[in-house]
Amino acid sequence: MNVGNTNTDLILIGRDTRGYFLMARGNIRASLCYPLREALLAQLEQAAEIPAVYVDLSECRYMDSTFIGLLVAIDKKLQKGSGGRLHVLRPTSECRDILEQIGLKSFLLVEERDMQAPEAMGVLTPNAERPGADFILRTHEALMETSEEARKKFALLKETLEQKLKGSENPPRGNPEE
Repeated sequence: MNVGNTNTDLILIGRDTRGYFLMARGNIRASLCYPLREALLAQLEQAAEIPAVYVDLSECRYMDSTFIGLLVAIDKKLQKGSGGRLHVLRPTSECRDILEQIGLKSFLLVEERDMQAPEAMGVLTPNAERPGADFILRTHEALMETSEEARKKFALLKETLEQKLKGSENPPRGNPEE
């Protein structure tokens, strides 16, 4: 798979008959998660025949917990819909360590195989606005359902976000799957 090499932090997205293909490059943080949610979860809602989502992490140096929680939410949405799965392909040692620390190495399908990316890949543009507390809360709730390690690691964040949302004038906008 050769889509070019760059030092920019970004997510490329494409689709072919195998399903959706994501390539994460650099440091993937919450600012890229909301555009990914908009681009992919909406499609999963509308098209129950999507067989799989492949996430190539071979050029990803870091991924935050919001991104990981969104991957979990995508995997759950696939399993409920088409029965497909999210496949994590060729994670770097840094990403593999993060997945292991959170207890997700056995929850997600982590594979070392290389796959050719679809010919047409678009770049997700980060939002200028920071993702809302409700979105971050929902991604972390999905993440916390996967392992005891994740539940313990993000319990304080969940509590803090819930308190913030209770005190805000705007009610939560739903979960990352909406």
